[in-house]
Amino acid sequence: MSKDIQLNYEELSYAIGKIANWYKKSIKLLTILTVPFNTSYIFSDIINEISNQGEKILYVWSNNRENRELLTLLREVNLNITYSYIECGAGITDLTFVNQKNIALIKGTYDLVIFDDIGCFSNLDNRSLRQKIERCTDLGKKVLFYGIEKIGLLGEVIEISSYNYRKPFVEPRILTTRINLNIDIPYNLYEYLKWFEINKNNIAIYTPNEEKLDLVYDYFETQLVMKDVKIIKVSKQEEIKKCERVLKYKDKAIFIITNKLEELSEYCLIDNAVVLFSDNGRYTYKKLIYLCGKIGKINSELPEILLVSNSVSSDMDKAKYLAREFNKKIWEKKLVRL
Repeated sequence: MSKDIQLNYEELSYAIGKIANWYKKSIKLLTILTVPFNTSYIFSDIINEISNQGEKILYVWSNNRENRELLTLLREVNLNITYSYIECGAGITDLTFVNQKNIALIKGTYDLVIFDDIGCFSNLDNRSLRQKIERCTDLGKKVLFYGIEKIGLLGEVIEISSYNYRKPFVEPRILTTRINLNIDIPYNLYEYLKWFEINKNNIAIYTPNEEKLDLVYDYFETQLVMKDVKIIKVSKQEEIKKCERVLKYKDKAIFIITNKLEELSEYCLIDNAVVLFSDNGRYTYKKLIYLCGKIGKINSELPEILLVSNSVSSDMDKAKYLAREFNKKIWEKKLVRL
């Protein structure tokens, strides 16, 4: 196992044992509830065992490639395992990866189908998830769903905590204001920005669309006085690549203003995040909670995720509630020292 992965091995063994026991039962579906971006290492033992028996596994998630974290561990225990990524047809390797959007195009029969809804940002609501899991039950003899919430299908359900035991899950902080965020920011947000400036942090400032992006960028460039901050505007995929190079220079704080909520954190090390207009309909609770999970995972310290808006949406409330519930489970198991 890679040395830079910090895992709670007691919790890891618990999950691996639960999966092994379920696989021997006649119950078709196992739901594992956990935090976004938790480790996929819990699947390594069952995948290794099934592939050694000449059986096939289908791994469904929201990426257009193999799960490299999982493959890193599998190669350490089984150099003979074969794997591939497909977009249609039937998998012919021991372990076949597919993007969930292509699940209707997949053929064949698999001994185990793993539907991983927490390894990447998820844009699926519970109704869409149920439909895709039902398709997985047609393809697989056994189906394992890895997500943040129950989806209402019959089967066995277990809950597991994050395996990163060094810090709690990031709980977003909600800042409401009467100020028109198109032309100004509230003072309490300004105080946070000053603190980020002093500490030379890399900050993502998210807006829901390009129109808001232009307004916010103009305000930060022309009206916000912060001499030790570099302001970068990112609205296109290719501009994210440029950010990677800029972030290597730490002579000042860097504020990246963008409407690319999911993409930016995939390529850039972000210390803290501000979600402006967070009551906008684009920001579903899943996007907000997954943002907390992603930025929390890529930081060694506990980051700040600030949700700034004129009102508190039900999605903002639910994201905060889910984050608090994740931490309750961690504290109950005494996995984190506060």
